[in-house]
Amino acid sequence: MLAMAMDWYGEQIELFPKATKSELKIAKAALSRYRRMKSVVNDFETKGIDSLAPKQAGYYNAYKVSVGIIERAVNLIQDVDVKRIIDVRYIKGQPHHVTVARFEFWHPSTVDRKINRGIESVANTIKLWEI
Repeated sequence: MLAMAMDWYGEQIELFPKATKSELKIAKAALSRYRRMKSVVNDFETKGIDSLAPKQAGYYNAYKVSVGIIERAVNLIQDVDVKRIIDVRYIKGQPHHVTVARFEFWHPSTVDRKINRGIESVANTIKLWEI
């Protein structure tokens, strides 16, 4: 399996970089804030973004970018089950116990592992996009 490539300068780089523990925490926090950011973006767009105060415009732009990144990263999760669980837990914003109940045919620890795999996938995708 090819896990390394050469960059423009002939140095080895990882094709699929792994997120660090701190990057995993950041990704989990971003996923946890997704619903709030999406609501703010929708509210601003409903009321018209042309009349936003400068501070509101700053929040709107930052949240719009963050929401787009999160949505793209979740859509790139390869495991369908993991993607469904992340969708229920973070995109739809269901509490943990509701998510576990929704996937009652799996043991709760299996659901937790899949949530962790989803967070890891999102964090790795975001790290891959870093320049």
